[in-house]
Amino acid sequence: MTHSLRFLLGILALLGGLPLAVPAQVLVHPLGAEPAHAASPAPQSAGRRPAALTLPFFDDFARQPEGRPDAQRWETAGGALVNNRFPRRPLTKGVATLDGLNAQGRARGPISFIGDGDSLVSQPLDLSRLTATDNAYLSFFWQAGTIFGPPAPSGTRPIALYVDFLDKDQQWQQVWQLRSRGDTTNFRFKSLPVNQAQFFHSAFQFRFRVSGYLYNNRDAWSVDYVRLDRNRTATDSTYRDIAISRALPSALKRYTALPVAQFNQNPTQELTDRIVTTANNLDIGPAPTPITWTGTLEVLPGGPTTQFPTAGRSLDANSRQQPIVVSGTAAVPLTTTPKFLRQRVTLLTNETSPLTQPNDTITRITELGNYFAYDDGTAESSVSLPVASTGPASYLALRFDLNRADQIRAIRLYPVLTTAAGRTISLNIWDDDGTGKPTATPKATKSYTIPARLPAGQSFVEIAFDAPVPVSTRFYAGYGQAASPQFVEFGLDLNNSSPPGYLLLNALNVWSVNNTATANSPAGALMLRPVTGSTVTSSTAPDEVAATYQLYPNPSPSGRVTVQGRYARATALDALGRVVWEQPAAQAGQAQLQLPPLPASVYFVRLTLPDGLVVTKRLSVLAP
Repeated sequence: MTHSLRFLLGILALLGGLPLAVPAQVLVHPLGAEPAHAASPAPQSAGRRPAALTLPFFDDFARQPEGRPDAQRWETAGGALVNNRFPRRPLTKGVATLDGLNAQGRARGPISFIGDGDSLVSQPLDLSRLTATDNAYLSFFWQAGTIFGPPAPSGTRPIALYVDFLDKDQQWQQVWQLRSRGDTTNFRFKSLPVNQAQFFHSAFQFRFRVSGYLYNNRDAWSVDYVRLDRNRTATDSTYRDIAISRALPSALKRYTALPVAQFNQNPTQELTDRIVTTANNLDIGPAPTPITWTGTLEVLPGGPTTQFPTAGRSLDANSRQQPIVVSGTAAVPLTTTPKFLRQRVTLLTNETSPLTQPNDTITRITELGNYFAYDDGTAESSVSLPVASTGPASYLALRFDLNRADQIRAIRLYPVLTTAAGRTISLNIWDDDGTGKPTATPKATKSYTIPARLPAGQSFVEIAFDAPVPVSTRFYAGYGQAASPQFVEFGLDLNNSSPPGYLLLNALNVWSVNNTATANSPAGALMLRPVTGSTVTSSTAPDEVAATYQLYPNPSPSGRVTVQGRYARATALDALGRVVWEQPAAQAGQAQLQLPPLPASVYFVRLTLPDGLVVTKRLSVLAP
């Protein structure tokens, strides 16, 4: 879809409808809601943050999982999201993205309202000993727009990115602004001098902030590689750093998740033999830099781990998005128990700075459980069926190819509640009609009304069929809705995609399929997951997942604690593994746990996540 068409549809989405003359097509929208940003866990060795930081200040956002900015360097309430999903061609594997949605994932304002969006504010820095002769500069790389598309062009009400400094009188002073030109840029360098006496004090702060439409995440900007230090120049944009950039693809060739029984039937066909990412050389050179890299695939829990052959090449100075390829065949036990495949790629660059070493390694986890998926569980935009006041129902369907006959027990679907809440849809399974399209009549259907809210930590709804639906070598799963003049949106993952032609639209009782990314078959993955009838027991979450969950305060003086991270239900156990408390159903997924009075001791809080994984956290309860 062209940027101009995206812009037109986005404006029409804000206004709440489309002209009837617009031809039937899948409509792509910016996100109007997303899950709350997870709090970043503090490093175990970090301790308490000092009252004020000292120079150098550096953050390339590569040291933490997705979520709010690291509280050791940033205030966490401004709504910025540290991620590796929204940027195009980032410098390192993490950036901070600022848009119109707040840290709870909700719109900051009503339709068509332009105002102040997210902010990213540094913790205080002690600059009291600096003078103008120290040549202090704040530098960063910025990008307008995201993989979804550009921000709207700035008008009389600005759509812009700003930088402010906090002066001695605790007043913010704007030192730079950039208005949107309505295009998506690559990351570009900017350096700002900190050379005025009003900024040389013991509680200096700087901040990035944006203004734009506040109803969704379209007017977005990202920043990366933020550095404040002395003895610099305005053109000091080179660093002795080679960084991984691109997120890893799935460990599977066709899917991002697959039922373990389907994988076991044909592991050679399903398991990829190449891991691909990219690297950026941030050194100006002039000589090329020789590097090597390693890759592994680890089966969780319990192994084994496959070490792939080491490879290498020389990267030209200041080169960008250079391919890093790990090749080899991994060993995966063909057991019936669910498992996770953790890929890892590490650059070996002989760098010694602890500030930049985290951007040399990147991982991804792929699940072999009880469902099919083309998406990674996170939405960067949304799709909806064509709107119409009258006419027959319309449908979206995804094609799935099997290695053996199976049964579909349910469908998981990612609703965007700002438009989908309260709407009634049908979930459907179709056979293939022999021409690569669904049959005219589904073999199973289930009506479902999307709830106004989802339990905390839950992004998908799961709709079970009245009885498991038998499927053979190919089937289609999808949803439909009656003619409606309103958008009903569901998540679209822009970082993964179903194969060309696998997303099909039924409008006016005719199925249409496209073999390229077009309006009817957008470049992305509809977040719809068929669940097989096999039973999958709960498994311990991988370390990367467990690290994103925290309990506080811990130790707890009362037994009342808050959970950082999305989960479905909680249980407390004593040191012997006996259950001492189970969360009531009415409180399932709530951030605060209302534990009963417990004797002073060590307990374990077991969190069951929405996908069935289990995270266990130690909790110390103090004497009252």
